[in-house]
Amino acid sequence: MAIDFVTSFAAEENLMYAARFHQDLATEVAGQLRRPVHAEKCTAELTREARRALVAEARVLVALCSPQYYADPGCGRDWALFQHRLNQTGLSCPADAPTRVLVRWQPVEPPPPGLPMAPVIGAAVVDQYAETGLYGVARAPGMGPESEPYCRAVREIAAGVCKGHAADLPPLPEDDRPDLPPAFPKVAVVRVPKPRKETPSVRPRPRVFISYAQDEENNPGHGARVAAFANLLRRNGVEPILDQDAERRPQNWSRWMQRQCEEADFIIVIASPAYRLRAEHRERRSAVGKGVAWEGGYIWDYAYEHRETWHLRVLRVVFPEHDVEDLPRFPGSGSVSWYPIDPETGKGRLDLLLGYLKGDEE
Repeated sequence: MAIDFVTSFAAEENLMYAARFHQDLATEVAGQLRRPVHAEKCTAELTREARRALVAEARVLVALCSPQYYADPGCGRDWALFQHRLNQTGLSCPADAPTRVLVRWQPVEPPPPGLPMAPVIGAAVVDQYAETGLYGVARAPGMGPESEPYCRAVREIAAGVCKGHAADLPPLPEDDRPDLPPAFPKVAVVRVPKPRKETPSVRPRPRVFISYAQDEENNPGHGARVAAFANLLRRNGVEPILDQDAERRPQNWSRWMQRQCEEADFIIVIASPAYRLRAEHRERRSAVGKGVAWEGGYIWDYAYEHRETWHLRVLRVVFPEHDVEDLPRFPGSGSVSWYPIDPETGKGRLDLLLGYLKGDEE
C-alpha cells in the first residue's frame, strides 16, 4: 500500500501532541478520500535509511514548521530529499496540487532564506492558528484537540493533503535515495508569537498524570502524601491528574486511565515497593493492584515504542521513605534521571522538576 503522506517534525517538539495531530490528520484524510490511508511519521527513533525510505515513497510530505523544525538536522534531510525528488520528476508543487503541505505548528518569522513560511488558514474560527500555531491551539486554556479551531485547522490541512494526491508524485527508486545534508542553513530562526489583542497571552499549565500504588495496608499514609505532592504541583502552576480527584464521580476506570495517560503532557511515577511489584506484573493477588498493572503496561509499551525519548515524558519521583530501587525497571531506566522530593515540604529536587515541566529552561 502506497504511503499517502508522511509527517516530518522535530525531535524536540512535544512528541505526544505531534503524534496526536498525525493520527487526527490521518483520520480526516481517510474521511475526505473515503478510503483507508497509509500514513507514517519521520521520528528520531528511525534510522536515516528508514527515514529516507519514507520520504522517498510518500505521496505528500507534511512538515510541522517551527523554530525546532528548522534547527533539526533530520527534518532538514527530509526536506532536502523531498526537494531532490521534486527536482528529479520536474514537479514544481503547483498550487492546485501541493505535494508539500506546511503546517504552522509554531509561528516562525522569518523562515530560513529561500524557504516558504507555513501558510495561515484564513477562516475566522482558526485565527488562533495564525497567532500561536496549531500546537498553541492544542495547549491553550479552553482549547485543545477537541476544540473547533483545532478541528477546523485539521480539516483544512487534510484538504491540502488530498489535493496533493492529484500530482501523482512517483516514488524515488532505491538506487536514487542519497543521504543529503540538511537543506536549512544554520541561521537564527526565532519564534515571534502574536498575542491576541483582546486577552493577554496565557501560558498553558502542563498536564501531569500521577501514577502510584494504593497500599494502605503495608504503606499507610502513602495516598495522602501523593495527594500532598499533587497539591504542591498545583500551587506551582502545574495541573496534576490524580485518581483521588476523579473518585468524586462514577468512572469507567480503564477508560479513565487510558484517556489520562494519552492526553497528559507528562506522566509522573511515584516510587514504592507495591508500585514496582504491580507495574512489573509480579503481584500474585489477582484482585489487588489492577490500576498500577494497567498504567505500568502503558508505560512499558510507551518506553518500548520511544526507547530513545520516553524518559522525557515519563518522570520518576521518589519520596524520602522510599528508594530508587522501588521504581519499576522500564527499558533503559537504570541510567535515567529521578527526582527525590519530600511531598509536603518540597525539599529535594522540586525546583528542577518544576522547571522542566513548565519549560523554564527555554
